[in-house]
Amino acid sequence: MIEVREASGIEEVMLTEDLQIAAWNFSEREIAPHSALVASQHSGGLVALAWAGGEAVGFVWGFPAFEGGRIWQHSHQMGVRPDWQGKGVALALKRFQRRWALERGYDLVTWTFDPLLTKNARFNLGKLGAWAGTYYSDFYGLRTGLYAGIPADRLLVSWELDHPRVRERLERIPPPPEPEGEPLALTRGEGLGLAPERLLTPSADRVYLEVPYDLEALKVADLELAAAWRLFTREAFLWAFAHGYRAVDLARRGRRVYYQLERVP
Repeated sequence: MIEVREASGIEEVMLTEDLQIAAWNFSEREIAPHSALVASQHSGGLVALAWAGGEAVGFVWGFPAFEGGRIWQHSHQMGVRPDWQGKGVALALKRFQRRWALERGYDLVTWTFDPLLTKNARFNLGKLGAWAGTYYSDFYGLRTGLYAGIPADRLLVSWELDHPRVRERLERIPPPPEPEGEPLALTRGEGLGLAPERLLTPSADRVYLEVPYDLEALKVADLELAAAWRLFTREAFLWAFAHGYRAVDLARRGRRVYYQLERVP
């Protein structure tokens, strides 16, 4: 059974350092030190741990954000120990974060993720009901560990905590949809050999963008192709967002995966 609760005391917050190393293969230099999380928690932020069998197996860290008169929570990190990934820990952490934020008057949580990590895209958009409409090129400048070899681009996710779509997804997670609308790009090949060809300029309200199904395997097989995909999808997302679209789901057709984008009314 997974239990999620706020970290209590410095010793529990310190556990997040080992979890960062385990989840992302961070070096000692790259981890967020526990002192930063302690200060954040003391100043109104959230540091929560997921526990199973008496061990900390995951964590989430967020803090207040402010822009244009609106205050929300930005979730900077959520990590799960590799041996506990795919076992509901991440969903339990996000459910806890949502409840915690709503109780304190927040209606929005944001975070960033790598758009080529399709499991994360499925989780964030498909399972949680969040959406993305902002793209950051090489946001963190990370060059080692999980992020070695290609620029650390990110999508900014908006999770509107009390939106009907979010409530529905948390009650019943639907299967991945089939891609709908017009293609945003042409691709060639298949499997790890899938390669970008050229961008299109669709006009439909719903468009889709194919991406590699397994970035990490592609980086091992062909780092140059993985880097090409990064630059290609960067251009595609920037064009789509500039033309009023936002990413709302991750679609599937067999082993092929596609971002589903919709034009904002």
